[in-house]
Amino acid sequence: MTRVLLITPYGYENQGVRMLSAVLRRDGFEAPILYMKAWRNNDIHPPTETELRLFQQVIRQQAPDLIGIGFGTPYLRIVTELTRLAREVSDAHVIWGGVHPTISPEDCIEHADSVCIGEGEPPLLDLAKAIRDGESIDGIANLWVRHGDEVIRNPPRPLVQDLDTLPFGHQLLGAEMLVLEDDKVVSRDPSVDNVMYRIHASRGCPFKCAFCYNSQYRQIYAGLGKYHRQRSVENVLQEIELARTVRPGLKRIRFDDDSFVFPRAWIEEFCREYTERVGLRFDILLNPTTVNERNLRMLKDAGLDHVQVGIQAGSDEERETQYQRKGSNQDTLDLAHLLRDIGIDVTYDVILDNPLSSRGDKEAMLDLLLRLPRPYNLFLYSLVVFPKSFTATTLLAAGVITEEDVEGRATKSFEQFRLSLSYPRPTEDTFYASLISMASKPFIPRRAVRALSRSDTLREHPTAVRYGAEVANAVKLGTVALKMLRRGELSVFKLAEYASFRRRLIQ
Repeated sequence: MTRVLLITPYGYENQGVRMLSAVLRRDGFEAPILYMKAWRNNDIHPPTETELRLFQQVIRQQAPDLIGIGFGTPYLRIVTELTRLAREVSDAHVIWGGVHPTISPEDCIEHADSVCIGEGEPPLLDLAKAIRDGESIDGIANLWVRHGDEVIRNPPRPLVQDLDTLPFGHQLLGAEMLVLEDDKVVSRDPSVDNVMYRIHASRGCPFKCAFCYNSQYRQIYAGLGKYHRQRSVENVLQEIELARTVRPGLKRIRFDDDSFVFPRAWIEEFCREYTERVGLRFDILLNPTTVNERNLRMLKDAGLDHVQVGIQAGSDEERETQYQRKGSNQDTLDLAHLLRDIGIDVTYDVILDNPLSSRGDKEAMLDLLLRLPRPYNLFLYSLVVFPKSFTATTLLAAGVITEEDVEGRATKSFEQFRLSLSYPRPTEDTFYASLISMASKPFIPRRAVRALSRSDTLREHPTAVRYGAEVANAVKLGTVALKMLRRGELSVFKLAEYASFRRRLIQ
């Protein structure tokens, strides 16, 4: 039997690799998964020497015919080293896939035997069958295939349109999983202790924001089928029901769709069936421009108690020109008041540290957050520049960054993915980031934050306001943790991700 070892670095909750394993196993292949270290917010470290030796030991023991490694841009150098080490102990064909190989295959093909561009299920299955049957792999759509210095570049195939034809995630099928972390290897599902189950009810996104890989994927798949696709309600609920039998301690469902956008009939069926068959609290991601009050009230009645909403920029001009994101501040305010009236908690996503943001843009962000009805939470992100994105092109053309600042060469996301106030940045940026953090704290009067924002002295010397924001955030995190504890949602899994000074979130 052909054995395919799938490797995911820093991705305990990587749903894509679980799906790939399920597809392969359905066709009779062995497809164990190796989770190579955990993702930890702002606390990513390369593998130790001991972990690299253990990695080679796993390769020897697994004796794969095919090794598949899926990864994002920040891990390019680490995956390059893992591939070199794998070749020392195995003759297996090595294929790279995931976001970075899709966006920048030319960075990858010199290291891998083949590179998968885009959706991986059909091409990886075709590759495994060809290796099993001793057939040529040169014509497999979606793959770049290397023969020495020659590279065959096959075009992508049409997107999978009927998502219901795909199996459920790997964790529901009981196949082998290994976790390599803390200088040891253990056999287990790394998400088994997580009381939240993450699921996608759709693929793709109806939007094409400049900072997101979806904008580049859309270009790759132009003319190859509908990009934003939905699973049927029945298919989604069957997966959740099966998940609950495997993990009976589940407390919450997290819909990880880039934006929870579905036809009204889908929403109506989902709300009716979910209430009867699942009944767990759930949360979703929303774009302010797609909100329908009737749908939102139905979702609330079905169990929706939290949404995550992207604001990204504080001024409409910055949002559109630098991030190519539709919507206005008024859209956000309208949604915020609707959520308050309905009784749904909200977290807003904000991007800071954009070198092209003016003082006016930063003041606009602070003003918007102070106008939003409290309470709410914040997820502050420090802008990470990914290769070939509109953001990268814009910042490079403006001369405010160099190629060395683009992720892949840089590894900023290892220590500053979610924004932390202690990270070195210009004093004015520290000043506004601290005030923006304070804006979400209901125990800090809005007028006090506005008064602080008018101080030229603090703008030039923001240390005091930064420490004040740190203390306020610690208090807020304490209340969030207590709320999760009361609900039974403060799991060991979540504590491992965020329970340290470096990993803490700004809420």
